[in-house]
Amino acid sequence: MKITVTGAAGYIGSHACLRLLDDGHQVHGLDNFSRSFPRTVDALQRAGGDRFHFTQVQLTDQAATAAALQLHPPEIVMHFAAFAVVPESVKFPLIYWHNNVGATVSLLHAMDAVDARKIIFSSTCATYGEPNAARIPIGEDCPQRPTHAYGESKLACEHMMKAWVQSHALADRDRGVVFLRYFNVAGGDYLDRIGEDHDPETHLVPICLRAATGRHPELVVYGNDYPTPDGTCIRDYVHVEDLVAAHIEAIKVIPRRETLAMNVGTGNGASVLEVLHACSAAAGRPVPFAFGPRRDGDPPRLVSNPEKIFRLTNWRPARSSLESITQSAWRWFAKEKKST
Repeated sequence: MKITVTGAAGYIGSHACLRLLDDGHQVHGLDNFSRSFPRTVDALQRAGGDRFHFTQVQLTDQAATAAALQLHPPEIVMHFAAFAVVPESVKFPLIYWHNNVGATVSLLHAMDAVDARKIIFSSTCATYGEPNAARIPIGEDCPQRPTHAYGESKLACEHMMKAWVQSHALADRDRGVVFLRYFNVAGGDYLDRIGEDHDPETHLVPICLRAATGRHPELVVYGNDYPTPDGTCIRDYVHVEDLVAAHIEAIKVIPRRETLAMNVGTGNGASVLEVLHACSAAAGRPVPFAFGPRRDGDPPRLVSNPEKIFRLTNWRPARSSLESITQSAWRWFAKEKKST
């Protein structure tokens, strides 16, 4: 199958490319390297050989995006490319509207130009905002009330894709979209070919590992007085390879002339301190940390209800224990540390 992956040099997009290549697909990766690294593309090229093609492109440039898709017209598009740093989106909301929504507008036009009909969209649990306790675990029917520009931009893309599908259905043409609403993603490739590497780095697991090795100041745990067993926030963590497996399963259920939303999480939660201790065990050294004040807008507990994806697909989280997540993250981190 011919699959185009946007954000192919990014954390999740690159892991998706690896899995697709391992499964024998032809992959065309798109990225602009604004927050990713050319060395990741090198790793994908080594893995895929002549089945992997890459085009450096700014997706908000509609003409350039259309030209890129013309090079290798896809049967399916997996759209990962986006800015995804919540505090930054609060401070600079227009950047998020321009980048995340603008890129999606260009991509949909480009897909029409090559008659590409199916897309799997990297959405987020941030579209749900801050649900009250009665809504947790969070199902797909939870009201979508995002509280920052990142979540708002992703929800806007969902609305736009629904309109895209509906407009084509009225013209008697088939289009189909799956929205995968992620919870917290972590971990790395089981063969240690790539791992979690952001610029800037804002995710808990890699920050813990950096702090454990002195490459980051001590970790600040924001709040220890939440109504949770250890007082720190609880989140639903899913291994990146399990997340990618959800995309593989989603290919099988892309609807005709409709959209389908599914949460991707485990249904279980881990606290900040539990993640910190798991990182310490994986690294074989303590993670230095200090407690700080709560951050505005941090709900005590965000956990997925994955019943829908369990019901509609064969997907199950196979590698999403904290031990598996943190050990895979540490193996790649240690390997990269030796090479730099």
